[in-house]
Amino acid sequence: MTERLQTKRQTQGALGILIPYAKVYRWRLALVFCLVIAVVVIDLAQPYLVKEAIDNCVAVARPDARAIILMTAAYLVLVLLSFALTYYQEIMLQSVGQCIVRAIRIDLFTHIQKLSLRFFDQNAAGRIITNVVNDTEALNNFFTQFLANTLRGGFSLILITFFMLQLNVTIALYCFLLIPVIVALSFFFQRILRKVNGEIRNRFATAIAFLAENLSGMAIVQIYHQEAKQQKKFDDRNKALLKATIHENRMHLLFFNITELLGDLGVAALVWFGGRGVIAGSISFGVLYAFIGYIRRFFQPINTITQQLNVLQASIIAAERIARTMQERPDIAELPGATAPMIRGEVLFAKVSLAYRPGHTVLREIELTIRAGGRVGFVGASGAGKSSLMNLVTRFYDATEGAVIIDGKDVREWPLDALRQTVGIVQQDVTVFSGTVIDNIRLFRQEIAEELVREACRLVGAERFILKLPQGYATIMSECGSTLSAGERQLLSFARVLVFDPKILILDEATASLDSETELVLQEAIHRVSRGRTLLVIAHRLSTVQEMDYIVVLDQGNIVETGDHGELLQRQGHYWRLHQSGLLLDEAV
Repeated sequence: MTERLQTKRQTQGALGILIPYAKVYRWRLALVFCLVIAVVVIDLAQPYLVKEAIDNCVAVARPDARAIILMTAAYLVLVLLSFALTYYQEIMLQSVGQCIVRAIRIDLFTHIQKLSLRFFDQNAAGRIITNVVNDTEALNNFFTQFLANTLRGGFSLILITFFMLQLNVTIALYCFLLIPVIVALSFFFQRILRKVNGEIRNRFATAIAFLAENLSGMAIVQIYHQEAKQQKKFDDRNKALLKATIHENRMHLLFFNITELLGDLGVAALVWFGGRGVIAGSISFGVLYAFIGYIRRFFQPINTITQQLNVLQASIIAAERIARTMQERPDIAELPGATAPMIRGEVLFAKVSLAYRPGHTVLREIELTIRAGGRVGFVGASGAGKSSLMNLVTRFYDATEGAVIIDGKDVREWPLDALRQTVGIVQQDVTVFSGTVIDNIRLFRQEIAEELVREACRLVGAERFILKLPQGYATIMSECGSTLSAGERQLLSFARVLVFDPKILILDEATASLDSETELVLQEAIHRVSRGRTLLVIAHRLSTVQEMDYIVVLDQGNIVETGDHGELLQRQGHYWRLHQSGLLLDEAV
């Protein structure tokens, strides 16, 4: 009993996210409800109409041909009216369902965009895609399939019960003996289907996540000849999904066939006992015909509702998954009334420590002051904490201890929009969106003039290759910019950050993918654009860091050395060892 109540609460809680969206369309849903009632009444009036025709117009001493024609015409009108109302009801319900799903998808996507990077680090892209696309579609099925069929089926059962009791109480009560059996079976199979459907959703999300991961890394898969192994892994995930789906279908079909069998046994028993009543004269043939029609209709809505149990279970699981995502809160929150200081570009790390998870500290009591307009290089082996330090400046993460202060104010006290406009970043992996070259650089912000975009491209040396594209700046980029070289995508990224004119510019391995010729063009552009800006550069190339005002050497989350290129080499310390080991390249390879 306790488990059943808990399941009920979980169902109500999961589907509760639909209530605010359904309220927007409450009048349409009310009209749908009225149409469902009208269609059920019309459908159930048909056996009663035939019963009246048999008892009063056919099974009489003098059959009335004219009355039979009128009854036939009335029956035909009811059939056509039922068809028209059902069609209109389905169209309206489909429209409402799609509108609600659209609203949920937009709200879900908007919410996901506000979440911190930690959420995306902990959740595969395929699972998030499944959440936004497939789970919301399951909620659409709740409205268009489960809700309509359940309303129609439930109201049909009520009216059928009423009509059967009106016709003959004794026979009706005998028919109702099957109800407890069906209810018990429904609860039993519902528990099984709920568990199986949750397993299907999880296995489907795993398969989608694996597919998305492989599509994004297809070049690595092919160059290392991993196609066969990856295919086997994908096949294993699909076999697990297939196994769970077949198990669900078996349970559903078993439930459906058991209820069908009970319906057939009910009809057989009714024919036996009712036929004896007709022979004995205790009931009319019309009443027996109506009872057979109603008993068929009695089990039909039960079968329909049971068929929708898997839709209900899928909707509940999907709603729970969507609710979990909507309940996620960003780690990075903006303080109420936050204001930005006068922007100069000074950055101060005051005993900053960072741990992405408890017990795994990646930065330890970092103390560093970067003056406004300064140019600072950060070097160190992989995992030393260079990118983590930049994540604190952009406030993708908050410091576990200490504070990052920009222009005299803790970044946690800045408005997020102002901070992200003040700090620009160019990373090694460049994101190219579907759209024109100009839209990719200004990120679809139409208020940014095209001439400003062109000037930025000229400044970083990107215009040379852009003008060679089929439509120049109006060329539509393919997905992920696959038609561009790594260096060309990087130059677009530089132009993008210049258009938004940040006071603090971070280059995170930004020149790692460039050839020697392109790097020379970019080095010249960096000199021009860094004037009047604070420049923070993470690099493995000597040519990139040796011209910095000073260099910060990191090792295992600690600052171990600072100084300019010449000083650090003379000390023959950690920086010198990095240089000697080849981690600092003398030239672009």
